[in-house]
Amino acid sequence: MRHMRYLAILACLGMTVPASTPAYPQNAVFDAIGSHILENVVYAQAQLRVTAPLMQLTGLSVGTGGDSFVLLGSDGAYRLWNLQAGSQRATLKPGAGTAFAPSASGTTLLVGGSDGGVRLIDPPSGKAFATLAGADGAVTALAGSSDDALVYAGTAKGGVIAWNVDDGRIAWQSTALSGAVQHIAVSPDNRHLAIADAAGNLARLDAVGGTAATAGTLGSPASALHVNDKGGVIALASSGRLARNEGSLDIGPVARADIGFSGANAVVLRQDGTVELVDARTGKKIHKIAGTKGSKIGLIYDEAAAKAIVVAADGTLEVFDTVTRELVLSIFISTQGWALIDRQGRFDGSSSGLRGIEWAVKKSNFPITSLTEAFADPGMLSAVLQNDQRDLRAVPGSPVEQFPLPPKVEIESLTAEKTGDKPYQLLVIAEDQGGGIKDVRLYHNGKIVDVGAILEQKDAEAGGKRIRVVGYNVWPVPGPNVFQAVATGAYDNTGDAAELHETFSGEPRRGRLNLIAVGVSKYGRLPQQYQLQVAANDAQRVATAVSQHARSLFTEIAGSELTDARATRQQIIGALDSLKTAKPEDSVILFLSGHGVTDGEEWYFLPHDATADDPGTWLSATDIRAALEKSGAQRVFVIIDACYSGGTVENFYAVTSFQKRFLTNGLRSSGIQVLTATRRDQLAPESAELGAGFLTYLVDQAIAGRADADPRDGWISSQEVAKFAYQALPELFLTQREKNPKAFRDVYGADVQEPDVYTIGADLLIAQTGQ
Repeated sequence: MRHMRYLAILACLGMTVPASTPAYPQNAVFDAIGSHILENVVYAQAQLRVTAPLMQLTGLSVGTGGDSFVLLGSDGAYRLWNLQAGSQRATLKPGAGTAFAPSASGTTLLVGGSDGGVRLIDPPSGKAFATLAGADGAVTALAGSSDDALVYAGTAKGGVIAWNVDDGRIAWQSTALSGAVQHIAVSPDNRHLAIADAAGNLARLDAVGGTAATAGTLGSPASALHVNDKGGVIALASSGRLARNEGSLDIGPVARADIGFSGANAVVLRQDGTVELVDARTGKKIHKIAGTKGSKIGLIYDEAAAKAIVVAADGTLEVFDTVTRELVLSIFISTQGWALIDRQGRFDGSSSGLRGIEWAVKKSNFPITSLTEAFADPGMLSAVLQNDQRDLRAVPGSPVEQFPLPPKVEIESLTAEKTGDKPYQLLVIAEDQGGGIKDVRLYHNGKIVDVGAILEQKDAEAGGKRIRVVGYNVWPVPGPNVFQAVATGAYDNTGDAAELHETFSGEPRRGRLNLIAVGVSKYGRLPQQYQLQVAANDAQRVATAVSQHARSLFTEIAGSELTDARATRQQIIGALDSLKTAKPEDSVILFLSGHGVTDGEEWYFLPHDATADDPGTWLSATDIRAALEKSGAQRVFVIIDACYSGGTVENFYAVTSFQKRFLTNGLRSSGIQVLTATRRDQLAPESAELGAGFLTYLVDQAIAGRADADPRDGWISSQEVAKFAYQALPELFLTQREKNPKAFRDVYGADVQEPDVYTIGADLLIAQTGQ
């Protein structure tokens, strides 16, 4: 009956797609291709729902300088956040302690004990790499210098001890107060310390030698403590007493507080949940920022970015603008991961943390990830806090006020004969649900079907609903075939997919492998500092490994090895254009190693003849995607070992975020398998011993047999290679970092090189072991 419905729709639209005769794209009617049904879109209001159980939070500690913080959960795990990267970097369970704090850079978790020792925990491995001993009494407060060179601990007996991190030796010890030290503040220039004990007594110390002097008393426990470069101490008590060198003021009781880096302003949380901005010089309220509900465990005030982060015990963090007084974004800490979303619907998070976030629209629920193409913004928290040298991505609207319901989609075959390697007609019908129809896509065995396979496309109304009908002419391969249709709404948001599974007669054939390996170490038109070490060798290494281990799997391996002077933009484009002749049974492996950069709304790979200031000499992700989509091969595996040399760690975070957003998301929608990582190429240990970049080294190892694990059957697929690299890269990074920790820390900060893996497309056999 459904088949008759489709034929009736075809007749009404004047479309004819003969099922008995081959139809060819060059004779197709394209009168509606490229248009969108986006007129008179009816937007619905949406409500954000968090279905994942959130983690109860019991403690907060902010690193010196405010670029890192740690959350302690009820599960006993420490969750380390790096605000320059804009994300949670590690979840650690090193065991309970009497005090905890992150180092200023976020590269180390400090955990104090009742025995007077401090464990230095490496976030990536979760293991202690050193223990600082010698404090007299239990450690009750911790802090680090802004350069990570020193660790300071306050004790239950009112003492302070300083250690040199490099050798673990005690730099000095001092007894400044009689009560247990609860707070330690470090001046921006690392020359002064301020401490406060449980009774609110204050002391000032020389951070170089430990000489101490009293600095007054608050009369009740301190809620916030600050010391400036001149040794001036500012402290705010829970009672509301604000103490400065010049005297004290009473601003009224506070539940939580944090003082800005300049000491001029403070953000306070009142007992009733009101968040206020207060002038720390006069004690006067500047204005109310927001009203909040529920139990709060802490505040973080970023004065430079004019943002305040309110941390709640229920696992939510709210970021407010202290000037506009608007809620900027919300962060959700779940038992499985983390997610954040702003008022315009942009989001970021771990894959597991995002699973529990959805938009409730009318009677339907849509995963937040259904809006990935238009709203995913990796590293957005860093941009909000002005740590990232970029703007937030532009979005088409706010899902809260205007959520376009995605179309419903159906798929039906129009050809009775099911013979492989013969034309087969399919009909895809997308029915508008009010949110418009922006795009209709058909995937064949996981890879997107190129628009050249469209026979005809019509937009019309049927039964009071706007519909889009698209006829496709595809070429099934002998054996099982899977066709999947999806349609997107005005925000590029997808609804449920429709699938059709069919088996076609004929003998399955081995195809050809099209291997394009590009590596650029020497850039002819770039300055010396942009020359790389091992990129060209990486391409040669991967090409050799594939050619050696995959030769029995394909009729032939058509290899294009483009390195250095041969890897010009024209030559790379030529190699990509040659993929147009690939057949469905063929496979494609594209490997790129060299500089990856971003410019505006695009990611680029730099060929040998690229110039620094002309994007026209670069190769865009859009160009790469278009070439791969036009390829007839259904199995495509892309490996990108992108290099980023020069600049700061903060810039590296930004480039990594952009690559994740522009490159992997774009290729993912094409049904192409992607394995990608960003690295800092100038670091010698990365190449000297291994002879390759980390990712390339592991891909080589995987193809040689190490990826044959799940299942261990003598065959290695692209998904096994990706899985092996994903699991092994962080461990390899840590192993190499142990040999030169300072160099790695200077270049990568707290980060560990981790790949991004998307294996939505069809899997392909890539090697046979024992060859």
